[in-house]
Amino acid sequence: MTTAPSALPEDTGRKTRVLVSTNGSAGSGKTTFASAVGYAAAARGKKVCFLPMDKQRDLSRLCGYDDPDSDEDLPTLYDVLDGICSLSEAVVPALNSKTKEVIPNLHLVLESRKLEHLEYKLAGETARELWLFRLLPELRGRFDIVIVDCPGDVKLATIGALIAGDEIIGCTKSQEKEARGLTELEDKITEIHRSYGHTGMRDSLDWVVIGEGVSNASQGKVYLDIEGQLREAYGSIVAKETVSDDVKVPEAYTAAQPVTLYSPKARAAVAYTKIGRQMKLYR
Repeated sequence: MTTAPSALPEDTGRKTRVLVSTNGSAGSGKTTFASAVGYAAAARGKKVCFLPMDKQRDLSRLCGYDDPDSDEDLPTLYDVLDGICSLSEAVVPALNSKTKEVIPNLHLVLESRKLEHLEYKLAGETARELWLFRLLPELRGRFDIVIVDCPGDVKLATIGALIAGDEIIGCTKSQEKEARGLTELEDKITEIHRSYGHTGMRDSLDWVVIGEGVSNASQGKVYLDIEGQLREAYGSIVAKETVSDDVKVPEAYTAAQPVTLYSPKARAAVAYTKIGRQMKLYR
């Protein structure tokens, strides 16, 4: 198994921020947020690494790797868990899916459909919830930002990320299902923190990002009401920008590119870029 030459940035001892993009519900905009903000940061000179953990492999696809499992020479996160390679050895450069050129400053660890077996794979591990906590030091000091993109549940992959991350970003939409997913996520954070708070784990959400929002009641009063409820409930941790429902987001997905790469002037791309700036990921 090989990786691209010079795929891994040198460990300079830089401060690394590990962001966890998550929700207790699927389809909440986690991958869209991660890819959009991560690309925006890389385009502004920050060293960024994606660590996606979904068997659907959507973030890998947005970074130029349509089916990592089809190429046995490509390392994946599951290979790391299998002991075939280390986490640092699994880092590959992100590619522009249209031109196949390397995207400067942007890297990732590829997903695998085998990640659906993660809980079984780690069943015999002592304190298996700490699996990612043990691995992440290999990336710290090499990147400015590591973004962990969680699957749409709060099982072992997400639990490991919540323990290991520096900041927890709850991604949601102005819809009941995704808003309820945030509540489930909060309950899980509280539960896990009781056992693993000694690791430095965060005890609450750091940010809430609202996607697919509307600007007025004529576009759907229920959506506007739910956004209002979210902003009232979470207060200052809600990102100022609501990412509006924008056709460029599904277009970018079809083109297999982050929306901030596909159409940087689109409403959604501009909003995500502003959110990354509010989070002080870049200027």
